Amino acid sequence: MGNSAGGLMQGPTTSHGKSYHTKCICLGCGCSDQMCAPALASDLRCCCLEVNMKVDPSLCQQASQLCIARMGCKLGPAVVDVTNPLVDKDELVVVVEKKLLGC
Repeated sequence: MGNSAGGLMQGPTTSHGKSYHTKCICLGCGCSDQMCAPALASDLRCCCLEVNMKVDPSLCQQASQLCIARMGCKLGPAVVDVTNPLVDKDELVVVVEKKLLGC
């Protein structure tokens, strides 16, 4: 994802650069060459707020990839994340940067 002349994001949800690109004032549309990579995507950028989401079936080609999961958030200096312990086995219990349990 890079920047365009207007400073807005480029990616799967940007109509500029896609086939059959059409634009009327502030609403644009087009057709992507990739049917399902991602199958569903959404993004929002307004001032200092930026949100991204996508559903990409190409990331799940093997059964083992179904277990890979992660979620995270940050508020001020605090960072919290949730991972799958079946996949992320190397650090199961960590206290103040010291690993107590893991493979």
